[in-house]
Amino acid sequence: MSFSVTNPWIPEREATICTWKLDYNRGFISNMQTSLMVDFISLSDRQLGEYVKMMKACGFTGIQVTDMVSAWRASGSWEIVHDRYKVLANELHKNGMKFTVWCWAAAFTGHGWHDSAVAYRNADPEKPACEDPRVLAAFNKYYDIYADLAPYADRVIAHFFDPGNLRDMPSILYFTKLLADKFRAKNPDIKIAVDTWGCPPNYPTELVNAGMEDIMLMELPFLPTWRQEGKRANFRQGVKDLGCGLGSWGWYTCEYEQDQTPFMVVNNRVLKDVYTQTRAQADAVMAPTYWSEMDAYHILNFFSMHAAGHLLINPEADPDQLLKESVEMITGPSHPENAKKLLAAMELIRDARSGDTWSTYWWREKDYILLCGDYAPIHARADEVIAQFETLLQEEEPTDGIPFPLSRKNFYRLILPHLYQIRQFAQFRVEYEELKKMKADGADAAALQAKVDTLPFEVPEYNTLIGLWGQPEARNAYNILRNFCKENGLKTPERKAMKYIFKRRMYDAFCTYQRGVNAPVYLSHKFYEGAAPTGVELAEEIMNELVSEGAMIRREDGLYALSNWEDFRFDFNI
Repeated sequence: MSFSVTNPWIPEREATICTWKLDYNRGFISNMQTSLMVDFISLSDRQLGEYVKMMKACGFTGIQVTDMVSAWRASGSWEIVHDRYKVLANELHKNGMKFTVWCWAAAFTGHGWHDSAVAYRNADPEKPACEDPRVLAAFNKYYDIYADLAPYADRVIAHFFDPGNLRDMPSILYFTKLLADKFRAKNPDIKIAVDTWGCPPNYPTELVNAGMEDIMLMELPFLPTWRQEGKRANFRQGVKDLGCGLGSWGWYTCEYEQDQTPFMVVNNRVLKDVYTQTRAQADAVMAPTYWSEMDAYHILNFFSMHAAGHLLINPEADPDQLLKESVEMITGPSHPENAKKLLAAMELIRDARSGDTWSTYWWREKDYILLCGDYAPIHARADEVIAQFETLLQEEEPTDGIPFPLSRKNFYRLILPHLYQIRQFAQFRVEYEELKKMKADGADAAALQAKVDTLPFEVPEYNTLIGLWGQPEARNAYNILRNFCKENGLKTPERKAMKYIFKRRMYDAFCTYQRGVNAPVYLSHKFYEGAAPTGVELAEEIMNELVSEGAMIRREDGLYALSNWEDFRFDFNI
């Protein structure tokens, strides 16, 4: 089968705007150094218009936005976020594109958002949540907020199970229908979809049996559970048998989500690998008519988004040619020397952070590039690539490039620190290989410790987006070195500045949990936002140091709370 713009593999292709705030990650971790130049909600009306044109040039037919309480908290209110979305929707429609709203359908608290009136459980545990007046009031309040976007939207997608606070299927079905009804009341033509992240296998059938046969069911992204033999084909057969539409809610294939280990990646080859495998798994049963791909590191994700949009049109296209085309769209076709410099930088980012396949790109795979890649070639290329790239900062704005939300100079300025991080990590990996060789050659503990103490494992964060787990190269360098030291009876070097950052972010997370609560909130050092960046062992060490410094208190049962908890007593969002 041949594919073209008029006969695409996926007819409806949308970029998903993931709206975790760049400097307030997951509603817990503040990072004042992160540049807000590419923060989506901070873009001006003009920039949103340019963003729409950019995505259209990438091959997308629409844009999907995530509407969730964490975004509202980070920007001040839901009205601020919705105002930006309405501008975006109008720009999309002016350009012949569609606007989709994706919303947290059962999560109206947490991640920095505080609303003490919200209830998710029936006061009588034997009854469904939807029969409790408090629960009904909470869901109606938040669904009315979501439905404020209904007149602007072409589709709404309900996301129930992660994070999700409903536990009984009757309530999930009831509130799925309620959300659809509220959107349809304001926009009778709107399409309804439900994504199936974390849902039980019977959920699609239950929805249809409950009278929602006119919905689109969204399969999950290319994660390990969805590569089990036959799973995708079985899911699609079930969708086909139910008579529903089929979409794919792409997550992680273009890049990492902001709340985990985000950094700038170039995934043209990874996307080709994922799409090829996905087609082989289940397209013979039923092909999706809708596909969205995540845009988390907005604008800096341009090169991957361009590859995604065009591979969704023609999955047999050459991913390297698509990367070359996207580079020329930035530099302008009349500047071939600039295109060569930018292309070399994008290839370095791709080869250092993603590789060619899902197995080299995804952090849980056995071939994960930050753990298994050969960084000697990366190290050898880095200095020259960076030197050439830095000359782009002196170039005039091209007159023949595509519409773009940032000036090229600012775009290049935001890319540059990622190249510096790659060079630093490559230096560490080269020297770490020397350490391993010393060990293999029989060096004694003193010699190994001396080498360990000089390894450049601290990869700076600069002004880049930092996720809950920290800068990815820095995190992996530290863990590699710490594991080597444990295995060989050596002392892991301590960097006071690194530990200070860990402490500050741990403290930030406690502040978020404490807001609006009139008693100390006690948590274990193993709580997710605390232990994820450091590991449980280091988290406990950090917490005990905070206790000794007077910032925390420790209860007899080993749980911790802020010593100044009362400072956070007042908080409200709505």
